Amino acid sequence: FVMHQLADKHGHGHSNGHSDGHSNGHAGARAGEHGPADQAATGNGHADHGASHAVPPDEPLAPDLAYLTASASHVSPESVDPSTGFFLEKLLAHEREGFLWQKLRAPRSYDYKKAENKSYNERYRMPKFPFNDEQREAVMTFVLGLVAEPPAPQFIYQPSQREEARLTGLKVIQQYNCDGCHSLQMDRWDVRYTPGSLGEAPAVADYPFLSPHFTEQDVAKSLATDRQGRRHATLFGMPLLDPVTGKHQLVDEDGVPIEEGDTEAVPYQPVMLWHDALVDGEPRLVGSQNINVPADALKAGSHYPARGGDLARLLFPVVIADEKQINPNVKPDDAWGWLPPPLVGEGKKVQSGWLYKFLLNPQTIRPSAVLRMPKFNFHSSEATALVNYFASVDGADYPYVYDPRLDESTVAAAEQSHPGHLDGALKIVTNNNYCVKCHLVGSYAPPGNPKALAPQLETVHERLRPDYVHNWIANPKRYLPYTGMPVNIPFDKPVSQDLYRGTSEQQVDALTDLLMQFDTFAKQSLSLEAYLKQQPAQQPGQQPGQQPASQQQPAAPAAVRPAGPARGQPAAAPAQDAQSRAATASPEKISSRSPAGALN
Repeated sequence: FVMHQLADKHGHGHSNGHSDGHSNGHAGARAGEHGPADQAATGNGHADHGASHAVPPDEPLAPDLAYLTASASHVSPESVDPSTGFFLEKLLAHEREGFLWQKLRAPRSYDYKKAENKSYNERYRMPKFPFNDEQREAVMTFVLGLVAEPPAPQFIYQPSQREEARLTGLKVIQQYNCDGCHSLQMDRWDVRYTPGSLGEAPAVADYPFLSPHFTEQDVAKSLATDRQGRRHATLFGMPLLDPVTGKHQLVDEDGVPIEEGDTEAVPYQPVMLWHDALVDGEPRLVGSQNINVPADALKAGSHYPARGGDLARLLFPVVIADEKQINPNVKPDDAWGWLPPPLVGEGKKVQSGWLYKFLLNPQTIRPSAVLRMPKFNFHSSEATALVNYFASVDGADYPYVYDPRLDESTVAAAEQSHPGHLDGALKIVTNNNYCVKCHLVGSYAPPGNPKALAPQLETVHERLRPDYVHNWIANPKRYLPYTGMPVNIPFDKPVSQDLYRGTSEQQVDALTDLLMQFDTFAKQSLSLEAYLKQQPAQQPGQQPGQQPASQQQPAAPAAVRPAGPARGQPAAAPAQDAQSRAATASPEKISSRSPAGALN
């Protein structure tokens, strides 16, 4: 096999073919006496000369012909160039250098005459890399240098702290198949579109701290056109899926879904953005309208599929069909809230300490979810690797830095400058038009469909980062485009001043402070008067625990003692005994979950 390749490459087939052709020519002359039919039968003549070169050097070789070429027998290490001759000699001597040289030249050659006894998955899978001679020898030098002595430090890859955290966490993710359920990266489209074909940017009145940041160079690049008159844009997001089939949903120019078999409508692919983008020099914000991308713009560009989330996409039409049996008017986007959530931006969302504990012992966060994260029994080092991975890929503080919003002195300063700061925020939370309409708060659960329940607010201070909570309250869709939570405090329309007197930004700050200090605020607002009763002063001569004589009641005569409870009825405890038990209640039984009993 190798000899045949080298013979074609170095021209041995041509020189040997001349002599073969000469001898065959005489045979052909003799064969001419018997006619063309006999020539074909004997296989001689000039046709045989051409047969020796029937297979081009770069084409796959026929297994049955590889060793039938007479010219291959004339190839030797001395008949080729010195470099090839060296490795050929090593190959014929069954040495490492020759094996590795041939393995890099033609990996599948080692399957020669063995494939018929192997199943498909048993064959060699190494691809043929487009190495030139210099690159091939560089790889060989490295591999042959892998001996017992470790490589020198200057030749070992030394990643940065963040990159090392990413690589280490990625190994754990692949080991436990985390991306089988969760999306780690969204779809990416590099589209090339004609100006104006992606529609106009909607006008959005939003908080200044949520405004996108694009440089003048970014805007100029977005307005530039290529030689075909097209502009370029990069979109990160989710394609709109058909709620029935789960496949990509195509719409017409008006946004109406295209029915199967419709060949007249011009197809568009709706994209739900997960990163702000520039289109025609104008920003397109996450959480605003979906962008309908023409099919020709997608075809002219490139698409990079999402990484992970296969199970969530597979279950998307299933959970919608299940919910339609109860609620025929279910919104398809709501279904994403019942499935394994994307982990894009997880590092900037959650606190590292909470995530570490959650990975070791998962707890329910979203009551509406149809699946629960299993307990993988992570080793402590594996949980740490995952925590550091999310912080590193999202550019979050790594390791996590303490946030001043978690400090009680920050809230105390806010209370001093704005009396009733947290009390007013609690009025917003407990108003039936806002938080408690959907969220669990302490022991309070809103009535209605369980699929509409939102996460517990009592544990927000442990789970989420303060900056994320602040921006989420301002506009939830800027962080989770499919969320059903509305903008409760619009930038240009604060909530009623009867609940909290201040601007929209002040109200958002107050809610953030309350949620991040909820545990402390609840404990400070808890009164123990309902559990503790002031004991009367002890009189002279009174034994400890003995009631004063004025409070002692004479025992009833035997004939007029109160009748006991009827058969089957529990005995009623005297009020005095109930008060005694309340006075001795253990602190462990005192709940601190309800501030001033407002949510009980």
